[in-house]
Amino acid sequence: MKKISLITLFLFLFNFLSSQNDDRANLLLEEVSKKIDSAASYSIDFTYSLENISEDIKQESNGKIIIEKDNYLLEFMGIKQISDSNKIYSIVPENEEVIISDINESEDSGTIKPSKLLNFYREGYLILWDKSENYDSTEIQFVKLIPSNSDSDIDYLLLGIDIETKNIQKLVEIGKNKTKTILTVDSIKYNPEIDKDLFIFNENDYPDYYIESL
Repeated sequence: MKKISLITLFLFLFNFLSSQNDDRANLLLEEVSKKIDSAASYSIDFTYSLENISEDIKQESNGKIIIEKDNYLLEFMGIKQISDSNKIYSIVPENEEVIISDINESEDSGTIKPSKLLNFYREGYLILWDKSENYDSTEIQFVKLIPSNSDSDIDYLLLGIDIETKNIQKLVEIGKNKTKTILTVDSIKYNPEIDKDLFIFNENDYPDYYIESL
């Protein structure tokens, strides 16, 4: 799953490059951050698409993620992934296997803590005001995020924000290899009711699965 790059997308504003950032973009992101920070949990239905015209690649898939602090449950592309703040359990029914890995926030890692999924943009980017467009009769304003790390595989990101609700509506990632990845938020619920056992992995639920710890 591209190192579960969805998490990085959701799945990367306190430490801005403030001397260069656009004031309008900063203000809008501050409003988004206030709404995110006021909620303890989120439930998000999304559509994920990937396109590379030169390599004739195009795919689309729907998914759902529930986040509470540093815990999450992700269902995406036939894989169920549970994080309990310390470890990630990737459950693959097709192969009848479970892969257990530690959460690693190093620079070359494809995972970050769930609590940072909706506010990844708070550091490491030059922030610019960009285009606006209408989506289902809603005005979406895009903010352009250019990585400050010249070694990044990302050329730039476009973060689309619903002007009225201040919700993140869309995230477009343009890779240096010209691959375009789009994550569209179909619905988001703040502070949903969550089962107390939702983020607990129980090995007994998978008696015939091969379980591997990395």
